[in-house]
Amino acid sequence: MAFTLIRPGVASSVQDLGRCGYQKYGIIVGGVMDPPSARLANWLVGNPDDAALIEFSFLGPSILFEDQTLFALTGGHCRPKLDGISITPGRPLLARAGQILTIGGLTAGCRGYFAVAGGIDVPEWFGSRSTYIRAGVGGYGGRMLQPHDRIPVGRPVPLVQKLMVCLPDTEDGWFFSLRRSYRGAKTIRVIADGLWDRFTEESRRTFQEAEYTVTTASDRMGYRLDGPELHLEKPLEMYSEAVTNGSIQVPRGGHPIILMTDHQSTGGYPRIAQVASADLPILAQLPPQSRLRFRLISISEAERLLVAQEKRLMHLRLSVVRKLEKLASDTFDLNKKD
Repeated sequence: MAFTLIRPGVASSVQDLGRCGYQKYGIIVGGVMDPPSARLANWLVGNPDDAALIEFSFLGPSILFEDQTLFALTGGHCRPKLDGISITPGRPLLARAGQILTIGGLTAGCRGYFAVAGGIDVPEWFGSRSTYIRAGVGGYGGRMLQPHDRIPVGRPVPLVQKLMVCLPDTEDGWFFSLRRSYRGAKTIRVIADGLWDRFTEESRRTFQEAEYTVTTASDRMGYRLDGPELHLEKPLEMYSEAVTNGSIQVPRGGHPIILMTDHQSTGGYPRIAQVASADLPILAQLPPQSRLRFRLISISEAERLLVAQEKRLMHLRLSVVRKLEKLASDTFDLNKKD
Protein backbone atom coordinates (compact mmCIF):
# COMPACT_ATOMS: atom_id res chain seq x y z
CA MET A 1 0.00 0.00 0.00
CA ALA A 2 1.11 3.56 -0.68
CA PHE A 3 0.00 7.10 -1.43
CA THR A 4 1.60 9.82 -3.55
CA LEU A 5 2.15 13.47 -2.68
CA ILE A 6 0.83 15.80 -5.35
CA ARG A 7 1.97 18.83 -3.34
CA PRO A 8 3.92 18.37 -0.10
CA GLY A 9 2.59 21.37 1.83
CA VAL A 10 5.00 23.29 4.05
CA ALA A 11 7.79 21.61 6.05
CA SER A 12 6.07 18.22 5.74
CA SER A 13 8.07 15.29 7.07
CA VAL A 14 7.66 11.78 8.41
CA GLN A 15 7.73 11.80 12.23
CA ASP A 16 6.86 9.62 15.21
CA LEU A 17 7.30 10.07 18.98
CA GLY A 18 11.06 10.39 18.68
CA ARG A 19 14.38 8.63 18.97
CA CYS A 20 14.79 8.11 22.71
CA GLY A 21 17.89 6.90 24.54
CA TYR A 22 20.62 8.28 22.30
CA GLN A 23 21.00 11.93 23.31
CA LYS A 24 24.07 11.03 25.39
CA TYR A 25 25.71 10.10 22.06
CA GLY A 26 24.73 13.42 20.47
CA ILE A 27 21.70 12.04 18.62
CA ILE A 28 18.64 14.22 19.18
CA VAL A 29 15.27 12.84 20.27
CA GLY A 30 13.32 14.77 17.63
CA GLY A 31 9.88 13.47 16.67
CA VAL A 32 6.57 15.29 16.48
CA MET A 33 6.22 18.80 17.88
CA ASP A 34 2.74 18.16 19.32
CA PRO A 35 2.65 14.57 20.68
CA PRO A 36 -0.98 14.61 21.94
CA SER A 37 -2.28 15.59 18.48
CA ALA A 38 -0.10 12.96 16.79
CA ARG A 39 -1.20 10.26 19.24
CA LEU A 40 -4.87 11.13 18.65
CA ALA A 41 -4.40 10.86 14.88
CA ASN A 42 -2.88 7.41 15.30
CA TRP A 43 -5.62 6.24 17.68
CA LEU A 44 -8.30 7.27 15.20
CA VAL A 45 -6.92 4.84 12.60
CA GLY A 46 -6.14 2.01 15.00
CA ASN A 47 -2.38 2.60 15.17
CA PRO A 48 -0.16 2.47 18.27
CA ASP A 49 0.96 5.78 19.75
CA ASP A 50 4.37 5.65 18.11
CA ALA A 51 3.35 4.87 14.53
CA ALA A 52 4.92 7.14 11.93
CA LEU A 53 2.77 9.83 10.31
CA ILE A 54 3.19 13.11 8.45
CA GLU A 55 3.66 16.36 10.32
CA PHE A 56 3.15 19.59 8.35
CA SER A 57 3.29 23.28 9.21
CA PHE A 58 0.88 26.04 8.14
CA LEU A 59 -0.16 24.33 4.85
CA GLY A 60 -1.03 20.66 4.49
CA PRO A 61 -0.18 18.39 1.56
CA SER A 62 -2.38 17.24 -1.32
CA ILE A 63 -2.43 13.47 -1.56
CA LEU A 64 -3.39 10.90 -4.20
CA PHE A 65 -4.48 7.61 -2.65
CA GLU A 66 -3.33 4.56 -4.60
CA ASP A 67 -5.28 2.09 -2.44
CA GLN A 68 -8.29 2.12 -0.17
CA THR A 69 -6.94 3.88 2.94
CA LEU A 70 -8.26 4.79 6.36
CA PHE A 71 -6.83 8.15 7.44
CA ALA A 72 -7.27 10.89 10.03
CA LEU A 73 -6.27 14.54 10.48
CA THR A 74 -5.58 16.30 13.79
CA GLY A 75 -3.60 19.27 15.15
CA GLY A 76 -4.22 22.85 14.02
CA HIS A 77 -7.63 23.70 12.61
CA CYS A 78 -8.07 23.11 8.89
CA ARG A 79 -10.81 22.65 6.27
CA PRO A 80 -9.78 19.57 4.27
CA LYS A 81 -11.56 18.19 1.21
CA LEU A 82 -11.69 14.72 -0.31
CA ASP A 83 -12.36 14.92 -4.05
CA GLY A 84 -13.58 18.47 -3.49
CA ILE A 85 -16.07 17.53 -0.74
CA SER A 86 -15.50 18.94 2.75
CA ILE A 87 -14.59 16.39 5.42
CA THR A 88 -14.22 16.59 9.20
CA PRO A 89 -10.87 16.30 10.99
CA GLY A 90 -10.74 14.37 14.26
CA ARG A 91 -12.36 11.17 12.96
CA PRO A 92 -11.40 8.16 10.82
CA LEU A 93 -12.15 8.70 7.13
CA LEU A 94 -12.06 6.22 4.26
CA ALA A 95 -10.47 7.14 0.93
CA ARG A 96 -10.89 5.00 -2.18
CA ALA A 97 -8.12 4.34 -4.68
CA GLY A 98 -7.78 7.33 -7.00
CA GLN A 99 -9.30 9.89 -4.62
CA ILE A 100 -7.42 13.11 -3.81
CA LEU A 101 -7.19 14.69 -0.36
CA THR A 102 -6.52 18.43 -0.19
CA ILE A 103 -5.74 19.59 3.34
CA GLY A 104 -5.13 23.29 2.65
CA GLY A 105 -3.97 25.91 5.13
CA LEU A 106 -4.33 25.87 8.90
CA THR A 107 -6.72 28.50 10.19
CA ALA A 108 -5.48 28.25 13.81
CA GLY A 109 -2.40 26.59 15.23
CA CYS A 110 0.58 25.84 13.00
CA ARG A 111 1.17 22.04 13.12
CA GLY A 112 -1.05 19.40 11.55
CA TYR A 113 -0.91 15.60 11.50
CA PHE A 114 -1.95 13.13 8.81
CA ALA A 115 -2.08 9.48 9.91
CA VAL A 116 -2.94 6.39 7.87
CA ALA A 117 -3.97 2.97 9.16
CA GLY A 118 -0.88 0.79 9.31
CA GLY A 119 1.43 3.76 9.74
CA ILE A 120 3.99 5.10 7.30
CA ASP A 121 6.33 2.21 6.60
CA VAL A 122 9.75 3.81 6.11
CA PRO A 123 12.89 2.16 7.58
CA GLU A 124 13.76 2.75 11.22
CA TRP A 125 16.99 4.47 12.21
CA PHE A 126 18.04 3.90 15.82
CA GLY A 127 14.56 2.67 16.69
CA SER A 128 12.58 5.54 15.16
CA ARG A 129 11.18 6.58 11.79
CA SER A 130 11.41 10.31 12.62
CA THR A 131 13.16 12.57 10.13
CA TYR A 132 16.33 14.20 11.44
CA ILE A 133 16.72 16.89 8.79
CA ARG A 134 20.07 18.34 9.85
CA ALA A 135 21.74 14.92 9.76
CA GLY A 136 19.86 13.77 6.66
CA VAL A 137 18.69 10.52 8.25
CA GLY A 138 15.40 8.85 9.20
CA GLY A 139 12.00 9.47 7.69
CA TYR A 140 11.72 9.50 3.90
CA GLY A 141 15.29 9.78 2.65
CA GLY A 142 16.26 11.95 5.62
CA ARG A 143 14.58 15.04 4.11
CA MET A 144 11.42 17.07 3.89
CA LEU A 145 8.78 15.56 1.63
CA GLN A 146 8.65 16.66 -2.00
CA PRO A 147 6.13 16.48 -4.88
CA HIS A 148 5.67 12.99 -6.35
CA ASP A 149 7.12 11.21 -3.31
CA ARG A 150 5.48 7.79 -3.06
CA ILE A 151 4.99 7.02 0.64
CA PRO A 152 4.75 3.34 1.69
CA VAL A 153 2.04 2.31 4.16
CA GLY A 154 2.09 -0.60 6.61
CA ARG A 155 -0.57 -3.24 7.13
CA PRO A 156 -3.58 -2.13 9.24
CA VAL A 157 -4.59 -4.10 12.33
CA PRO A 158 -7.52 -6.59 11.96
CA LEU A 159 -10.03 -4.22 13.61
CA VAL A 160 -9.26 -1.55 11.03
CA GLN A 161 -9.35 -4.03 8.17
CA LYS A 162 -12.89 -4.88 9.25
CA LEU A 163 -13.79 -1.17 9.37
CA MET A 164 -12.40 -0.59 5.88
CA VAL A 165 -14.80 -3.14 4.38
CA CYS A 166 -17.75 -0.77 4.47
CA LEU A 167 -17.20 2.26 6.70
CA PRO A 168 -20.11 4.62 5.95
CA ASP A 169 -19.21 7.37 3.47
CA THR A 170 -21.60 9.79 5.14
CA GLU A 171 -20.58 11.63 8.30
CA ASP A 172 -22.90 11.57 11.31
CA GLY A 173 -21.49 14.59 13.14
CA TRP A 174 -19.15 12.97 15.66
CA PHE A 175 -15.44 13.73 15.99
CA PHE A 176 -12.75 13.80 18.68
CA SER A 177 -10.89 16.93 19.74
CA LEU A 178 -8.26 17.96 22.29
CA ARG A 179 -10.49 21.00 22.98
CA ARG A 180 -7.80 23.64 22.61
CA SER A 181 -7.86 27.27 21.65
CA TYR A 182 -4.89 28.45 19.61
CA ARG A 183 -5.90 32.12 19.50
CA GLY A 184 -4.80 35.07 21.64
CA ALA A 185 -1.82 35.49 23.96
CA LYS A 186 -0.89 32.28 25.76
CA THR A 187 0.37 31.83 29.30
CA ILE A 188 3.17 29.26 29.34
CA ARG A 189 3.95 27.73 32.72
CA VAL A 190 7.63 27.32 33.58
CA ILE A 191 9.89 25.98 36.33
CA ALA A 192 12.85 28.04 37.54
CA ASP A 193 16.18 26.66 36.33
CA GLY A 194 19.18 26.15 38.59
CA LEU A 195 20.64 29.41 37.30
CA TRP A 196 17.47 31.40 38.08
CA ASP A 197 19.14 33.28 40.96
CA ARG A 198 22.11 34.24 38.74
CA PHE A 199 19.87 36.61 36.77
CA THR A 200 19.23 40.12 38.04
CA GLU A 201 16.19 40.72 40.20
CA GLU A 202 14.82 43.02 37.49
CA SER A 203 15.28 40.31 34.82
CA ARG A 204 13.49 37.71 36.97
CA ARG A 205 10.60 40.09 37.52
CA THR A 206 10.50 41.08 33.83
CA PHE A 207 10.51 37.43 32.76
CA GLN A 208 7.32 36.82 34.76
CA GLU A 209 5.52 40.06 33.86
CA ALA A 210 6.47 40.96 30.27
CA GLU A 211 4.86 39.77 27.05
CA TYR A 212 7.09 38.14 24.44
CA THR A 213 6.56 37.53 20.72
CA VAL A 214 7.62 34.46 18.75
CA THR A 215 9.83 35.75 15.93
CA THR A 216 10.02 34.55 12.33
CA ALA A 217 13.51 33.19 13.11
CA SER A 218 11.88 30.19 14.82
CA ASP A 219 11.68 26.57 13.76
CA ARG A 220 11.55 23.00 15.07
CA MET A 221 14.92 23.53 16.76
CA GLY A 222 13.98 26.60 18.79
CA TYR A 223 11.71 29.63 19.20
CA ARG A 224 13.51 32.97 19.31
CA LEU A 225 11.55 35.53 21.30
CA ASP A 226 11.32 39.29 20.96
CA GLY A 227 10.70 41.34 24.08
CA PRO A 228 12.51 42.83 27.08
CA GLU A 229 16.11 41.72 27.47
CA LEU A 230 17.20 39.51 30.36
CA HIS A 231 20.65 39.73 31.97
CA LEU A 232 22.83 37.93 34.49
CA GLU A 233 24.04 39.64 37.67
CA LYS A 234 27.59 39.15 36.33
CA PRO A 235 29.16 37.30 33.40
CA LEU A 236 29.21 33.53 33.77
CA GLU A 237 31.55 31.11 32.05
CA MET A 238 29.77 27.79 31.52
CA TYR A 239 30.60 24.35 30.23
CA SER A 240 28.10 22.97 27.73
CA GLU A 241 25.39 21.07 29.61
CA ALA A 242 22.57 18.75 28.63
CA VAL A 243 19.43 20.55 27.45
CA THR A 244 15.94 19.33 26.73
CA ASN A 245 12.70 20.27 25.01
CA GLY A 246 11.49 23.50 26.61
CA SER A 247 14.82 24.69 28.05
CA ILE A 248 14.81 28.51 27.95
CA GLN A 249 18.27 29.83 27.16
CA VAL A 250 19.38 33.46 27.34
CA PRO A 251 22.27 34.35 24.96
CA ARG A 252 24.42 37.42 25.52
CA GLY A 253 21.99 39.62 23.58
CA GLY A 254 19.40 39.03 26.30
CA HIS A 255 16.55 37.71 24.10
CA PRO A 256 15.31 34.28 25.27
CA ILE A 257 15.34 31.17 23.07
CA ILE A 258 13.03 28.26 23.87
CA LEU A 259 14.55 24.99 22.69
CA MET A 260 12.04 22.84 20.84
CA THR A 261 11.85 19.27 19.53
CA ASP A 262 14.91 19.31 17.25
CA HIS A 263 17.13 21.00 19.84
CA GLN A 264 20.80 20.13 20.09
CA SER A 265 21.89 17.63 22.76
CA THR A 266 23.95 20.17 24.77
CA GLY A 267 24.04 23.95 25.13
CA GLY A 268 26.30 26.55 26.71
CA TYR A 269 23.95 29.52 27.21
CA PRO A 270 22.59 30.23 30.72
CA ARG A 271 19.09 28.82 31.25
CA ILE A 272 16.59 30.90 33.19
CA ALA A 273 13.70 28.40 33.20
CA GLN A 274 12.21 25.21 31.80
CA VAL A 275 8.78 25.01 30.15
CA ALA A 276 6.44 22.63 32.00
CA SER A 277 6.02 19.48 29.90
CA ALA A 278 2.22 19.85 29.92
CA ASP A 279 2.50 23.19 28.06
CA LEU A 280 4.97 22.08 25.37
CA PRO A 281 2.23 20.87 22.95
CA ILE A 282 0.36 24.19 22.94
CA LEU A 283 3.68 26.05 22.66
CA ALA A 284 4.48 23.94 19.57
CA GLN A 285 1.28 25.20 17.92
CA LEU A 286 2.18 28.90 18.23
CA PRO A 287 3.13 30.44 14.86
CA PRO A 288 5.46 33.43 14.43
CA GLN A 289 4.03 36.70 15.81
CA SER A 290 2.20 34.80 18.56
CA ARG A 291 2.29 36.48 21.96
CA LEU A 292 3.06 34.68 25.20
CA ARG A 293 3.71 35.25 28.87
CA PHE A 294 5.52 33.07 31.39
CA ARG A 295 4.13 31.98 34.76
CA LEU A 296 6.43 30.44 37.33
CA ILE A 297 5.20 27.23 39.01
CA SER A 298 6.78 24.59 41.25
CA ILE A 299 8.14 21.23 40.10
CA SER A 300 5.35 19.44 41.99
CA GLU A 301 2.72 21.57 40.21
CA ALA A 302 4.35 20.79 36.83
CA GLU A 303 4.25 17.07 37.65
CA ARG A 304 0.58 17.31 38.67
CA LEU A 305 -0.29 19.07 35.41
CA LEU A 306 1.49 16.41 33.32
CA VAL A 307 -0.21 13.53 35.17
CA ALA A 308 -3.62 15.21 34.75
CA GLN A 309 -2.96 15.74 31.03
CA GLU A 310 -1.99 12.10 30.56
CA LYS A 311 -5.15 10.95 32.38
CA ARG A 312 -7.28 13.07 30.03
CA LEU A 313 -5.47 11.59 27.03
CA MET A 314 -6.00 8.03 28.27
CA HIS A 315 -9.70 8.76 28.74
CA LEU A 316 -9.81 10.14 25.18
CA ARG A 317 -7.99 7.06 23.86
CA LEU A 318 -10.52 4.78 25.55
CA SER A 319 -13.37 6.75 23.96
CA VAL A 320 -11.75 6.43 20.52
CA VAL A 321 -11.18 2.67 20.92
CA ARG A 322 -14.79 2.14 22.01
CA LYS A 323 -16.07 4.13 19.04
CA LEU A 324 -13.93 2.13 16.58
CA GLU A 325 -15.05 -1.15 18.11
CA LYS A 326 -18.70 -0.08 17.86
CA LEU A 327 -18.26 0.95 14.23
CA ALA A 328 -16.62 -2.39 13.45
CA SER A 329 -19.39 -4.25 15.27
CA ASP A 330 -22.12 -2.33 13.44
CA THR A 331 -20.36 -3.01 10.14
CA PHE A 332 -20.18 -6.73 10.94
CA ASP A 333 -23.89 -6.84 11.87
CA LEU A 334 -24.83 -5.06 8.63
CA ASN A 335 -22.82 -7.59 6.64
CA LYS A 336 -24.58 -10.49 8.39
CA LYS A 337 -27.99 -9.03 7.54
CA ASP A 338 -26.98 -8.64 3.91
